[in-house]
Amino acid sequence: RKHEDDNGRSDLVADPKRLVRSDFFPGLGWMMNRAVWDGKVGHPGLKDGEGFAPGGFWDDWLREPGIRRGRQIIRPEISRTYHFGNVDGASEGEKNNMLNKIELEESHAKFENLPLTSQLEGRAFAAEYWSRVSHARKVETAGEAKYYVMASHVRLTYNSMEIFRQLASQFDITEDEKAGVPRTAYEGIVEIRYGKGNYFVFLTPPYLDEACDKGGGSMPRHFGNKAWKDYTKETLMETLGVNDISFDERPGINW
Repeated sequence: RKHEDDNGRSDLVADPKRLVRSDFFPGLGWMMNRAVWDGKVGHPGLKDGEGFAPGGFWDDWLREPGIRRGRQIIRPEISRTYHFGNVDGASEGEKNNMLNKIELEESHAKFENLPLTSQLEGRAFAAEYWSRVSHARKVETAGEAKYYVMASHVRLTYNSMEIFRQLASQFDITEDEKAGVPRTAYEGIVEIRYGKGNYFVFLTPPYLDEACDKGGGSMPRHFGNKAWKDYTKETLMETLGVNDISFDERPGINW
């Protein structure tokens, strides 16, 4: 099984009752309904499922913009599944050090009894998340972020994936992306509950700065509302304001 949070180390997660929306589909452990499987609903142009499913690499295929089409997943902050790849798996031990540190929640949260509207409903989640991120203290370095996050939310801007990788390295989180989406990202934002406290470090694309500094902090119309848009990797990165769109040098998969 694949854990739901690639950055879900024990020192970076804390709330067993919190659910989070993300644009990054997990590798395994997802579900889809029959209509999506058949390809008749939600994938215009496909002929009764013909050519819909690949022969392998389903995780990367699900993350392709033309397949995901702006849809999101909902995951718990603390993973409920554990990746047995730390023993043996497709990664061949490549990520053992990271996988061994993933927190596995063992308590039972009765989500059916919790007020989850703001977490489950897309627009409600977007509004709450935007308020939290846009009011976070803007800082310039990882050192400042680690200092000020003890008392408030903070945000650090990355305008290229190279800068993102540098920041991710300083917080010891995953540095890669798939189809233009960093692991765990929501609208290009990667949250880090640094020090397991009450506040987050948000690694954010440049559109946050533009909206907060020039737009008075108003939530952009596209925020949390990209579903069914015809985004490619390049146009998605352009919307987020990230300027290097050719950062993934690996050859594309021939589905």
